[in-house]
Amino acid sequence: MEEEVLELETTAKTSGFKDFVKRFKRNKAAVAGLTILVILMLVAIFAPYIAPYDPYDAQMQIALQQPSAQHLLGCDELGRDVLSRIIYGARISLRVGLEAVAIALGIGIFLGALAGYYGGWIDLLIMRVMDVMLAFPSILLAIAFMAVLGRGIDNAVIAIGIVSIPEYARIVRGSVLSVKENDYVMAARAIGNSNNGIIFRHILPNIIAPIVVRATLGISSAILDTAALGFLGLGVKPPDAEWGTMLGMGRGYIWNATHLLTYPGLAITTTVLAFNLMGDGLRDALDPRLR
Repeated sequence: MEEEVLELETTAKTSGFKDFVKRFKRNKAAVAGLTILVILMLVAIFAPYIAPYDPYDAQMQIALQQPSAQHLLGCDELGRDVLSRIIYGARISLRVGLEAVAIALGIGIFLGALAGYYGGWIDLLIMRVMDVMLAFPSILLAIAFMAVLGRGIDNAVIAIGIVSIPEYARIVRGSVLSVKENDYVMAARAIGNSNNGIIFRHILPNIIAPIVVRATLGISSAILDTAALGFLGLGVKPPDAEWGTMLGMGRGYIWNATHLLTYPGLAITTTVLAFNLMGDGLRDALDPRLR
């Protein structure tokens, strides 16, 4: 009997996944976004083999050179190949985006689950702290953290991750509140399951859809925040190749070397758009009302 039940559960999960894939594939924009992201990740992984030049090799004799056959996207103010720096910049932007969201997701899920499940003073304390953080624009909080922590990739990850926590905490709290009184949760409580077991085995698996969608969209926000910090001179340390830093360094040459702003800007725009398209596709595919 138990084997039959397990077989039915496995079949149901497989069928559900196939339905999800079919719904996702129907959204052409989401598929395009996923394709772009796969290409970007491959470019970031194999950057040393794809980049035509060393992104840190300065050659002042070709500084500010316009795009040509030798340097497809031109050279920057120090004579470094712009295409190579954009390729290596994908590593930093994707790393910061993924790691910052991982930090925000882990802490946000924990705090939101505590607030939603236990309620009372725990909910009041956690949510008021989140409200205070949400009262400030995220980029201003990130700037404040970077001013304290200093420049660097790791510090950028920490700063952007911390300022993103309230969004995930509020989403998880609301989702927990909507499902914690369902029959299966009450049944688990009645047969003696611990609170931790109920939260992690019965509640969180059933609210994963909105969390996944928000995390996908959150990566694009983290990449934008990284670029903003780099543009303001508070991001990664030179000479690391990062798209926002490239924009910030190139703004002084906007009239005579527009390629220094055009191509890093296009890289940021394309990446953020791809994550947003994929996030919209995941939302539609996971929405039970659209099944």
